[in-house]
Amino acid sequence: MIKKLIISLITIITVFSLISFGCDKTTATTASETAEEESKDQVDISAEEKDEEEEEVTVASEEESNIPPEGLVTFTTEDGIEISGTVHGTGNRWVILSHMYPTDQTSWSDFARELADKGYIVLTYDFRGYGKSGGSKDIPNIHKDLEAALNFVRQYDGEKVFLIGASMGGAASLIVASKEEVDGVICFSSDVEFMGLSAADNVKDIKCPKLFMASQGDASAANAANQFFEDSSKSKYLVILNGSAHGTFIFQEEPEEAEIAKQNMYDFLDSL
Repeated sequence: MIKKLIISLITIITVFSLISFGCDKTTATTASETAEEESKDQVDISAEEKDEEEEEVTVASEEESNIPPEGLVTFTTEDGIEISGTVHGTGNRWVILSHMYPTDQTSWSDFARELADKGYIVLTYDFRGYGKSGGSKDIPNIHKDLEAALNFVRQYDGEKVFLIGASMGGAASLIVASKEEVDGVICFSSDVEFMGLSAADNVKDIKCPKLFMASQGDASAANAANQFFEDSSKSKYLVILNGSAHGTFIFQEEPEEAEIAKQNMYDFLDSL
């Protein structure tokens, strides 16, 4: 009798142990599977976050690449000459300033900074053979340097682009404006012809608004301004200043007339 009780007790304990072991094993398996799923979810989330971060970096890089660099820049003409320039200010309304003979881009520096303070982004540059640009002086072909400057500016998708030039720089600006799409051009103290450079045949083809300026005492430039004005199509303006200073020399020689000239340029740009 006692023997039978002992055997029954052992049997009950054995069955209970097996049941308990099975439950523990099931619990352990479920816990393991849960841990694996959580780990997988974490890996998936990490991968998604990484993709989002890479996408943000790519977008930022694209945006940064379209921001023009302030300071010294270089670009190359179609005939392989490296041109040295300087970017002043920030914004999306560009002004390209072309210098007169015999100066270089520094003749525009003060005015460039004033334009930058007014919200324009400005490019000054040295024609071939001048300042820090390569090549030799070749005045009949300086319009190619301005074309390269315009191509440099266009890579930044500006809202508007204006050309301003003094003397030979003014003639180059008229030539380029007759061939390329720009939003306005100002020609300051240019002659009809200078050392093989002439825009006389180009002004009739300029479709954008144009402003011609010269000093009354600078007779050849004043006569040229009147001729350019007469030969131009609509959207044209003429300003003849008192005094006799030529081009950007007006900034040093006749400061009062210079202020009038600058105000006319500001008004012209702001109206477009």
